[in-house]
Amino acid sequence: MEEVLSAAEALGFPLFVKPARSGSSLGITKVNNMQELITGTEHAFTHDNKVVIEENIHGFEVGCAVLGNSDPMIGVIDEIELQGHFFDYSEKYSLISSKIHLPARIDEDIAMKVKETAMSIYKTLGCRGFARVDMFLTTDGRMVFNEVNTIPGFTSNSRYPNMLQASGMTYANILNQLIELAIAED
Repeated sequence: MEEVLSAAEALGFPLFVKPARSGSSLGITKVNNMQELITGTEHAFTHDNKVVIEENIHGFEVGCAVLGNSDPMIGVIDEIELQGHFFDYSEKYSLISSKIHLPARIDEDIAMKVKETAMSIYKTLGCRGFARVDMFLTTDGRMVFNEVNTIPGFTSNSRYPNMLQASGMTYANILNQLIELAIAED
């Protein structure tokens, strides 16, 4: 454990400690020192038996709703604008100090690069059906892969269906497409 904590500390604080397989940001802690790292790791282990420690990325998050198997499509890119420390469970469902911009406030060239990268990640990881690919755009212009959400939220307020609806699909179209993709898998 000391090797892991030492390697994490070498990344520099703040860091994010996450359960590897949890949803809605449950069990995630932003840590600013070694004691918080230990406490955050213990907390993450209450949600999963595998924990991920990530460096803080200076920039903002964008998401891509990907739908399909062999020839997937990507909806309109969204952007999370944060005012607080991170997009935790309560913030995701209240949006008290955050805002979702749809479409993301990025130019067309960057949007194309984000979509190409999301498509490459989706295909490389062998994703099928649907997923949301999340990335950070850094203050120095880099794109940093964050995660693939293989079961994104699907309520009328969720990011995934909203991105596809912004690209012209109806909620019913999205559901029908998902059913057709599932049937084609058999």
